[in-house]
Amino acid sequence: MIRTPYRTWLEFTGWLSFLVLWLFLLQGKIWWWQPLVLWVMFMVLFFLTKILSFDPGAIPFVAILVLLGWVFLTRLNPTWATAQTVGALVGGLGYLLGIWLGTRKPRYPLFWAGAALALLAVTAFLGTSVGGARAWLTILGFRFQPVELARIFLILYLAQYFNEGRPVWELGFVLGASFLLLAWQRDLGPALLVFFVFCWMSLYARFRWQKLLGYGVVTLLAFGGSYLWFPHLRSRVLAWLAPWDYLDSKGYQVLQGLFALQSGGLVGQGLGGGYVQVIPNVHTDYLFAVMGEELGLFGTFSLLLLYLSLAFWAFRQLRFVTDSTKQMAGLGLTLLLHGQVFLVVGGILRLVPFTGMTLPFVSYGSTSLVAQMTMLGILVGLGGKRGAQDDA
Repeated sequence: MIRTPYRTWLEFTGWLSFLVLWLFLLQGKIWWWQPLVLWVMFMVLFFLTKILSFDPGAIPFVAILVLLGWVFLTRLNPTWATAQTVGALVGGLGYLLGIWLGTRKPRYPLFWAGAALALLAVTAFLGTSVGGARAWLTILGFRFQPVELARIFLILYLAQYFNEGRPVWELGFVLGASFLLLAWQRDLGPALLVFFVFCWMSLYARFRWQKLLGYGVVTLLAFGGSYLWFPHLRSRVLAWLAPWDYLDSKGYQVLQGLFALQSGGLVGQGLGGGYVQVIPNVHTDYLFAVMGEELGLFGTFSLLLLYLSLAFWAFRQLRFVTDSTKQMAGLGLTLLLHGQVFLVVGGILRLVPFTGMTLPFVSYGSTSLVAQMTMLGILVGLGGKRGAQDDA
């Protein structure tokens, strides 16, 4: 009988080969070496994690997400798939670095807070505007989004804040400065996500109804102020509430995404059967809608099931964490990752206003992919070696 890890990779290899063959028959010449390189990288990470006695259970889920994203990016534009492949390879190094960070006790909270604020400040002053948000930096020809790393640094700071009894004014300064810098950049999606994660971590550390009510009031006040001060937020809210009234302008992307999901039906139109050219920013913001059109409800449900499985794996990791600071860091990173999934998918389904963020591990975005792989590595490291888990 084939052992479970080998059977997992055998099944994964068959699934990937089928998709690549399908893509080749559909589109002709493709960069066949890219999925091979990604497959080898994830296989190496899986067995290396296993050899180091950590839990490799999340690797198959993430590998499927990344390769599925590669398939759709290749189907849209092979250039995007190539850039995503490079991002995944760098992300593999970030994963290993994350394991090392996860095994260390979080220290120097002001260092992590300062690093986050420095990245955001440099971006605010020297960044490049793309899509209305000044969220990019270009160094030596390489363009990346510093906010993806800054969010991780803020979570590491918050984990130590809630377990060390640090002064409230310090927290107010760090979060206030972070949100002001993100507002200056007109990049409100990450600010919203970090605030929600902060609220969850705070309530987990010490739940009080008064605190919950206070966070609700702050959310409403911040939303009202942002609605008045930021025209692009008003556009997104109006597109969320009444997209049909703005069919030819701000509601166009929302409606096209809904049309794509509806036309996908139960089993989809098949890979290559969707009208992806009608959805703006489809490779970053709306890749989930394309998957819904071409893979149907079964495909999107399977995709969400992968994220759910990844969340169960992460919370299982946290069961073995005895250090309260590490446990808080793991909780924050898990919420950061899956909160983003909710905001992206919820925005496309019109459950919440769309935030313009990428779907983790799937959508085009090398910086976000590197950051997400690093977060995954930290969670692996936080869970500790499996021998220690068994003892616990």
